[in-house]
Amino acid sequence: MKHPDHLGKYAITGLLGEGAMGVVYKGYDPGIGRQVAIKTIRKSLSADRSTEDALSERFRNEARAVGRLNHPGIVAIYDLGEHEDNAFIAMEFVEGRDLSQILAATPNLPEPVILRVMHQLLDALEYAHNQGVWHRDVKPANLIITSAGQLKVTDFGIARIESAALTQ
Repeated sequence: MKHPDHLGKYAITGLLGEGAMGVVYKGYDPGIGRQVAIKTIRKSLSADRSTEDALSERFRNEARAVGRLNHPGIVAIYDLGEHEDNAFIAMEFVEGRDLSQILAATPNLPEPVILRVMHQLLDALEYAHNQGVWHRDVKPANLIITSAGQLKVTDFGIARIESAALTQ
């Protein structure tokens, strides 16, 4: 697959991950001068128009769910857009490793580390729940830990928003 040079106003500077539904790029916002992560979804994943529409709505749901949250333990959403055959979400770029990578290298984390991670996770989820957003896919791969030990919850792709008609 050929990767784009840019998505909307964002310059693509690297590849962070690739999956069946789309790609996550490292990018640069020239207007503000900051690094971003850009999550994409290919709009033409299915020949079935209703399935394609449902996937696109789920993607927009993620942007709406996280876009209404402002918490140090939740990755911030900056923008939602479309470019050629891709819909994208530009979000906070977090320098760190996800918890699944950390656990692969150190399966038995010290108890104080576990307690710090759990405290931060529960604080972030409590905040989201108080705002009417339920993550519904909390797992080590969706928890990024910075070098300073700050936890960031990411990937609200199947989140439930209170009073939203969407159900996945």
